[in-house]
Amino acid sequence: MQQSVLVSAKDLKTFGQRVLQKVGVSKQHAEETSEILVDANLRGIDTHGIYLIDLYARRLQKKLINPVPKFIFEKKRAGLGILDADFSLGQPATLEASRKAVELAKDAGVGIVTVKNSNHFGAAAYYAEYIAKQDCIGLVMCDGECDVIPYGGKEKFLGTNPICCCVPSISQPWYCMDMATSEVAFGKVRAAAEAGKSIPPNWAVDRNGQPVTDAKQAYAVVPMSGVKGYALGLMIEILSSRLTGMPYGAHIIRKFDDWDNRAFMGHYIQAIDIKAFCPVDVFKKRMDELIQDLKKQPKAFGFNEILIPGEPEWRNKVNREKEGCPIRQEDIELLAQLGKELGVPFPTE
Repeated sequence: MQQSVLVSAKDLKTFGQRVLQKVGVSKQHAEETSEILVDANLRGIDTHGIYLIDLYARRLQKKLINPVPKFIFEKKRAGLGILDADFSLGQPATLEASRKAVELAKDAGVGIVTVKNSNHFGAAAYYAEYIAKQDCIGLVMCDGECDVIPYGGKEKFLGTNPICCCVPSISQPWYCMDMATSEVAFGKVRAAAEAGKSIPPNWAVDRNGQPVTDAKQAYAVVPMSGVKGYALGLMIEILSSRLTGMPYGAHIIRKFDDWDNRAFMGHYIQAIDIKAFCPVDVFKKRMDELIQDLKKQPKAFGFNEILIPGEPEWRNKVNREKEGCPIRQEDIELLAQLGKELGVPFPTE
């Protein structure tokens, strides 16, 4: 079993920021990217956390990611716009798109911003929650490199295509659904393979389309809930790539494997201004009533409580902000080597 070391979120953020600045990223974009990555660690979504700083730094060094982008925002109509990310890191581009979506929503009631010429944006929850903190409902979607077979097929075609919706309430935790439209994110399969662990038979298939439990034999993951997950993933593909003119499915470069070509990622960001429908405090009170009533419902055998989407991640964040984030020894070695090359010691050294 792999050992982990607890590292404070503050130290991880500082390390990530310094690494990105060393490879030419502005202080603001370095801070935003590191903040968003470590937020994933805090939530317990370690596959989207600080270890990705190595991937980003290497792609920045090869000029596959633009360290000094010039964002161009074009307002198309009331409530609608598109952001050209200029091949920047996906995190600052998506955060800027979220800001623009909120601005549009405050004017038109609903703000939709699509993003083109972007990169991997990490975990979607950060952006949707940012929107929720502005008293809006946040909806964030993105396509990605293909890891998922279509329903009825055996060849990879779609990405794990996440969808996230965050809705504010008075009390914490808020409703925050953040999920891949595959049965599982491929990062979890990769992590199981690296750890030498088996996976459930409904996660992935081999090259013949047959279910596997050996993570090392996994070729692709399957849509969640069969045809329903497939349909939802395809919808996200359409909103992320067809509206923006970006590549889809197998035409999206694989960030861990393709070191010759830039990614052309597309994202979809939506903000709904609650005040356009009713007073914000009234809405939040309604949300609290819904959540409290939900939690009072009878529990099924084997369950002690009913959780709302996002609650396990919220509890992780509360604990890890106090205790630190567990970082695998393998990732520590990866990041320590990167830090050594750039003159930025990893916090555990």
